[in-house]
Order: sequence, then structure tokens, then C-alpha cells
Amino acid sequence: MRGHIRKRAKDSWTVVVELPRDPETGKRRQKWVAVKGTKRDAERVLAEMISQIEKGALGAASSALTVGEYLDRWLQAIRSSVRDGSWKNYSAHVKRLKECVGSMKLMRLTPLDVQAAIQRLVDEGRWAARTVQSTAETLRTALRQAVAWGLIARDPTRGAKLPGASRREMTVWTEWEAAKFLASARGSRYYALFRTALATGMRLGELLGLVWQDVDLEEGVIHVRRALAYPEKGIEPAWTEPKTPNSRRKIPLDKSTTETLRAHRKRQIEERLRRGAEWRDYGLVFCTRRGTPLRRADVHHRLQELARAAGVPAICAHDLRHTHATLLLKRGVHPKVVAERLGHASVAVTLDVYSHVLPDTQETAAQAMEGCLGEIRGG
Repeated sequence: MRGHIRKRAKDSWTVVVELPRDPETGKRRQKWVAVKGTKRDAERVLAEMISQIEKGALGAASSALTVGEYLDRWLQAIRSSVRDGSWKNYSAHVKRLKECVGSMKLMRLTPLDVQAAIQRLVDEGRWAARTVQSTAETLRTALRQAVAWGLIARDPTRGAKLPGASRREMTVWTEWEAAKFLASARGSRYYALFRTALATGMRLGELLGLVWQDVDLEEGVIHVRRALAYPEKGIEPAWTEPKTPNSRRKIPLDKSTTETLRAHRKRQIEERLRRGAEWRDYGLVFCTRRGTPLRRADVHHRLQELARAAGVPAICAHDLRHTHATLLLKRGVHPKVVAERLGHASVAVTLDVYSHVLPDTQETAAQAMEGCLGEIRGG
């Protein structure tokens, strides 16, 4: 018999099934599951588990496989299917997780173990709440994949209370602050980059990967078709697809930004001629004095330096994107238009992120309804 049912208490049963023998040691293994409900409910669970065993979808992992070993294998398995930046984040999360649960056996990992590991990250105080939350999400993703691969029967993060999703507090500039920053930064070689960021809402990777062939200065538009990947040190830069299908988009430019880019291109051509053979021609719109890609850390550092010099709040590069969206929405631009400029998957994403900055329309709606009902009464 592949399994059986034992009565525990009133309306409580234990389902026991025989798992395939350990692929490395050959030892016998069993899976015990508690079921609340009637005996028929327990029989249904038993039948489902036996079906999973027969399909090879339950208990395939070796009892010797540790969580750390599995996470390393998972990282390698997903390497080609995720963006470079995401994979680097996953790698950092896995490094933290291995310190907490890496030595535990994958087959024996429980929700209590997961809960304790997450609590350890919190108690250590080395990580921000957002970092702990994203690390926990990576563990959940990896363990759900282990279930999908048939290595374990149940996701050990089910039943564990993981940190809730948190969103970094958004910091944006007012119209006056944005204008003050640009006036102060006009003489910087980063001026064209930051003006384009504020004028288009493009992601930093899209800006750093922007090439001149995707900029039409005659029509005054930018075609977002690629982003700069996270190149390893000493490796030639590479481009990747934009974040989502909707990220491939056409963004009209205002006249001032178009003229800024026109002047920027003229200066870049002059610089390229001066550099001669030293110039690395990748066709980048925003680059170093040798034509090579700008480093994200340098861009962030320079942005904060220029912000302090201008006397405005120091923000990160992604907040330029938030500022772009916020200023448009406060000016009454339709959220769908803003979503298209940002490359969001849908307008719902835009409304979720920026609903707090939309003009308060509730009072307007109430006044409109008063007018409607008033007209009905008048009739």
C-alpha cells in the first residue's frame, strides 16, 4: 500500500504516504500530512498525494540536499531567463539566506524554520526593512520553484508570515525645485542627461543605454528600444530588452529638451574629434569623455552633488522619473498618457503608484452630482 490514514482526534486525520526512496542513500521515506475535516476529506488528500507520487512530482529531492545547495542550483537555472540586475539582486539575497538556512535540509525545511530565518535578518539590524522583505520574497520564489520541479511537496513559506511589501518613500521635486536644479546644473556635462530624465521619465538604464540612432531630433522624439545591461567589470557593455513589452515606446520631446540634445550632440562630436583613437564609439547619447558607458553610481553621486549646489532636496536618479510623472499628473495630464510615457504595463500601475498626487476629484464629483440631482428635482 502506498499510503494510509490515521485518526488523530475528532475531525482530524493524519495522511501517511510512502515517498520514493532517497535517490542517494536508498533509505525509505514517508510524508505525513495533517488534515482537518471528514474521513472523506482525508481520503481525497491521500488520493491526490499518491497521484503526485506516481507522476514523479512529489519528494524527488535527495534528503542530503541542503537549502544552500538548492539555492545555488536555482540561481544557475534561472540565470538566462532574468535580467542581469534582477539576477544580481537574487544573488545578494541568496547570500544572506544561506547564512540563515543554508545548512538545513531542503526536504525538512518547515514554515517555522522560514519564520526564524526572516526574524534573524530583522534582529541583526544590518538590513533595511525593504531589503529583508525582498530577500524573503526571493526565498518564496525559489521554494515555489522547488515545488514546481517536484523536489519538495509543499512550499515551506506557506504558513510563515513574511514581511509585507514595502515601497520606498517617494521623494519628488516641485516645479520650482526642478527648474532651479536645471538652472544651476546648466554648465555640467550631466545637464543633458538630467534634463532628458526630467522631461521623459525614462528609467536610468534606458537613458544610459540610449543611442543616437534612437533619437530623432528632427521629429523631436525618443524611441525607447533598449537599456544598458549591468556589465561586469572589464567586460564590454551590452544592451538588453526594456523592462516590459510596454517599455518599448515613443516619447515626444518638448522643444527645449530637443534643443538641449542638439547642442549636446554637437559638443559630443567635438569631444570625439579631440579624443581621436581614444574614443570608444558605442553610439551612446550619454557617455564618459572616452565614449564609454556612464556608471550608475557616478550618475547618482553627481545628481546629489548638483542638487545640493542648487539648494534643492537631494534625490536619487529614479526619483527624476517620479518627478516627471508627478508634475504631469498635477498639471492635469491624463493618467493613461503618463502611463504611456513611463512605459507602464497598464494605467492601473500608474494610478497605484501616483494616486496620492492626483488632484482631489471627490469634491468635484459631489458638486457634479448635486447639479444632476438638482436638475432632476427641477424637472
